[in-house]
Amino acid sequence: MNRIQIKARGLTFDAMADGPEDGSLLILLHGTARSSWEWHNQQPKLAEAGFQTVALDMRGYSPGARPEGKKAYDVREYVKDTLAIADELGWADRPFHLMAISIGSTTAWTLTSKYPKRVATLACLNQPHPLAIVEVLSTKAANKQRDGYSYFAEFVKEEKELENFEGIYERSGLTAEELAPYRELLNSKDAIHAVFNWYRVIKVRALKPVVVPTLYIWPRNIGNVSLEAAEANAHYVTGPYRFEILEKARNYSLQMEPKKITRLLLEHLAEHAQ
Repeated sequence: MNRIQIKARGLTFDAMADGPEDGSLLILLHGTARSSWEWHNQQPKLAEAGFQTVALDMRGYSPGARPEGKKAYDVREYVKDTLAIADELGWADRPFHLMAISIGSTTAWTLTSKYPKRVATLACLNQPHPLAIVEVLSTKAANKQRDGYSYFAEFVKEEKELENFEGIYERSGLTAEELAPYRELLNSKDAIHAVFNWYRVIKVRALKPVVVPTLYIWPRNIGNVSLEAAEANAHYVTGPYRFEILEKARNYSLQMEPKKITRLLLEHLAEHAQ
C-alpha cells in the first residue's frame, strides 16, 4: 500500500492506495476517531481482486482538510469531498465502487441516494440508511434506538472532547497496537475538535432509497444501532440487497472480524462488479 495525497475542493486529503491503476475505483470511508488505517486488513485483499482501492482520511482527519467552523462538517460536505476525489482520480464520467463504516456509512448512504449514477456498488457497515433509524423511532423499539444514540448529547460538548475521545478507544475492544495509528493522527486539540464537529451539525434529511447493489453488515454487539433499525434498512434499498450479521464485533468491526468481513466484501464485488 502507498501513502498518497489528493487535492480536491481546495483541500488536501491523505489516503492509502493499493491495487492496479487501471482497475475499477473502490473508495473506502472510515468511522469516528479512526482513519484509513481502519481498512488495513481488507484493502490489500480488495486490491488483489483487481480494484484500484483508495482509503481516505476524511475531512477533519487529514491535516490538509481541516477547515474551521462547524458547518464545514455537515454530511453534505463529506459527500462533495468524496465525489470531488473520485473526479480527481479520473472517475467523473463512470461509476465507482463505495464501501464505508460508521460516519463513513452515513456519508455513503447519502451520496448514493442523491447521486445514484455515480456509484456502481455499495457496502456499508454498522450504520444503516438514515431513514431506517427514523422509521424505528416511530415504533415500539423507539426507546431502544434513542438509548443507542444517547452518546450524541455528550459528543456535542466541546469541553469534553478529549474525555469522549479516550472513552471511544477504551470501549473499542482493540489492542494498543491496533489503536496506535489513530492516536498518532488525532494527537492535537484541533484534530479532535474537528472530528467531533460531525455530531454538532448532524441532521436527518429526506433521502431516497438506494438503487445500486448493496451489502449491509451489522454487528450484533454494536450497541448504538438496534436490530430493528438494521432490519428496517431493507426498506431503503431497491436494488439487489444482502444483509449480514456479525456475532462478535462491536463498532470497530473491520478490525474485530476482519476475515469474515473481507470475505463478504469480496463476494459482494464478485457478484455485482462489472
